[in-house]
Amino acid sequence: MEAKTKEKEHKIINRETKYEGQNNFKIEELTIQSGEEEIKRQVFDRGNAIAALVYNTETNKFIFVEQYRAGAEGVMVEIVAGGIERDEKPEDAVRREVAEELGYKVDKITHIKDFYVSPGANKEITALFYVEVSEKISDGGGVDDEDIKIVEVEDIGLGGNIFFEVILNGDIKPPYQLIDAKSIIATNWWASNKLMKSLWQTVSDFKLKSI
Repeated sequence: MEAKTKEKEHKIINRETKYEGQNNFKIEELTIQSGEEEIKRQVFDRGNAIAALVYNTETNKFIFVEQYRAGAEGVMVEIVAGGIERDEKPEDAVRREVAEELGYKVDKITHIKDFYVSPGANKEITALFYVEVSEKISDGGGVDDEDIKIVEVEDIGLGGNIFFEVILNGDIKPPYQLIDAKSIIATNWWASNKLMKSLWQTVSDFKLKSI
């Protein structure tokens, strides 16, 4: 019988800020005791965030946002998202971001899950929600220089596909492929729930017909 290898214990023994930028962004260098070794890792700390898949119960459409993302070096369509401010609860951050970016008052909030964005070098934890809205209270568009455009989505498919009407030569534009993790997780959650409900409905209908 092979002896079980003892897992290394990891302990942070020093933390040094190497860079501080806008919006409280900073890079820390951690010195970690890893067993008998000391290792160093640099970590990006931008605080935690929220993200929300938003559904308008009046129009029966999802609401996404389109904006330039420096990290992707281009314009992206994605779900609503933003940082959690100091002493702010995630649910309050959702209400604030939905109002700022979309201009809607939140009617209902459902927590989906929390997850690390990229734990190898990023401390951020994102709290993901499903939100329902119906009342427009402002123009939206974000704050400062965010320059956010609203995208109304007709339907959501598996694999991060979303469908919205953009008329090109009389045709409807093919599905848009989401490319950021939070949006793919949120839309797959919705599509999977819709599929399960459809399967249960089919089974229920079959049972009723068999009686």
